[in-house]
Amino acid sequence: MQFGKSAALTFGMELEFQIVSASTGTLAPTSLAFWEILKHREDMARYSLEATLSTIELNTSVHTDADDMAAQVMALTQTLCNIAGPMGLLIRGGGTQLTQFWNERIMAPTDRAQELTQRFGFLPKRFSTYGMHVHIGAANADSAIHMGNVLQALCPLFIAMSAASPFLQMADTGFCASRPLEPLIYPHGGPMPELENWHAFEQLAKELFSTRLATSLKDIYWDVRPKPEFGTIEVRVFDTPLSLHKAVGLAAFTRACAALALGGVLVLPASAASATAQRVSRFLACRDGLDADLFDPFARKWLPARQWLQVLVDTIIQAPVCAADLRHILALQQLCLKEQDATVMRDTWERALNQGFDVQSRDFAQSKYSRELSMRLMASANCS
Repeated sequence: MQFGKSAALTFGMELEFQIVSASTGTLAPTSLAFWEILKHREDMARYSLEATLSTIELNTSVHTDADDMAAQVMALTQTLCNIAGPMGLLIRGGGTQLTQFWNERIMAPTDRAQELTQRFGFLPKRFSTYGMHVHIGAANADSAIHMGNVLQALCPLFIAMSAASPFLQMADTGFCASRPLEPLIYPHGGPMPELENWHAFEQLAKELFSTRLATSLKDIYWDVRPKPEFGTIEVRVFDTPLSLHKAVGLAAFTRACAALALGGVLVLPASAASATAQRVSRFLACRDGLDADLFDPFARKWLPARQWLQVLVDTIIQAPVCAADLRHILALQQLCLKEQDATVMRDTWERALNQGFDVQSRDFAQSKYSRELSMRLMASANCS
């Protein structure tokens, strides 16, 4: 398996946005209408369709600092907002949608979507949530695996920081991040196993392919996975944030953590940490977000999520780091101390209910809830 060329520690991201009706706030299966406009643009390669029709994805080019990434993400999002408005639609963040019922999702008319349906039945519709994926460039395949092991160990904190999926099927799930629970149902989903090198990954991938449940690396739904065609390691556990500021901050933070791994600052102990502790830590991150106590496998101890974040930020400050990245990381830390996206979503929904909406009706005015969340995204993109 050939690993592509990529400059070490360059980075990029993918953002999956919800397309919702401005009048009802419910998911609108209209991504093909977006594509009819986007496919004529010079930057069409920066957008893509997903498996279901109420999702539109943007993907950045390769970047070396967070300011340039932020400028591009804002411009790409502005384009989507400008397309959505005249159609009576909104673009918004969040990892799941309140009125998201798996049996109502409409699969895209693509070979990939149809293949997934044939192989996994209802699961692709159920797993059609909204995430952010961060790619970190690796100089070679073994370097990608090394970074991947460290980034996987950080995934409970990544989940807690980005938690934005408290609702599903008209109910509060009791989790701040329900979305990262979805891939656990797949036999090739969940945490990436700790790997010694690229050869070990190739052998494991070959074993997975032999089951015919996975036919390419796209079918391996690990929290972190190599992306050899790009020459990157990809972190996939983030819920799509409510704002672009947070999205870029998370990408910069991920890149800085990868740099600590390459620099030998973040080092996993020679003997493997308790698998139970790491599973429990991931579960608690999903349930409690930044209010969770998480297991730090580097220090081999439990500590509050915000304290672990502080330890890492202090370490990043002492390391060589791009000034633009550091500004975004410090802003992200302050945002995490101030609020959680999951809490914002719950508070927004409670305000909507207090205005007398009929929660039993599928036609209730969920529009205020979705519009308020959409406004957060639009404001962060400087959309008019």
